[in-house]
Amino acid sequence: MKAKKFMILVVICILLVIQLAGCSQEKFSANQISPLDKNKITMMIISSGNSVTKEFDDKEQIKTLLENMDVIRFSKISINQEEEVLDKGKKFNVDTTFVLQLLETKHGAPKATIVVISDKELILTDRETMEKTRTVSYMNQSDETSLNAVKEIYTLAKKAMD
Repeated sequence: MKAKKFMILVVICILLVIQLAGCSQEKFSANQISPLDKNKITMMIISSGNSVTKEFDDKEQIKTLLENMDVIRFSKISINQEEEVLDKGKKFNVDTTFVLQLLETKHGAPKATIVVISDKELILTDRETMEKTRTVSYMNQSDETSLNAVKEIYTLAKKAMD
């Protein structure tokens, strides 16, 4: 009887370890954070500051954006880091901050939301957490490849809004 209880306890412990290991995996790529079928993305909505919103269906712009997103490495940020980077939401009112939403159809729900704060800072929201109490956000890492891609996306958004 003791052997049976011991085996059950061992199995439960192993299952808990496996569960915890799977839940704590860091997401590093855009596809892990906000998976989407790139072939279905047909529209991009860009907002700047409080007043300007434009819709784009240019396949080349969307392709360029997606290609750059693919090479960016991300790190999860805490609530405090998010508040600091976004200046407690004030950054959304600045004309040099761009919010990009990727959609499959014109009136569909966004499949990915990207906040481009500057030519060095970009935040990607975790789509799986958007309908929960708190959306988890990820910020680009500062390696050269990621920074170059962020700069390209910032330039693309800025040109699109001019």
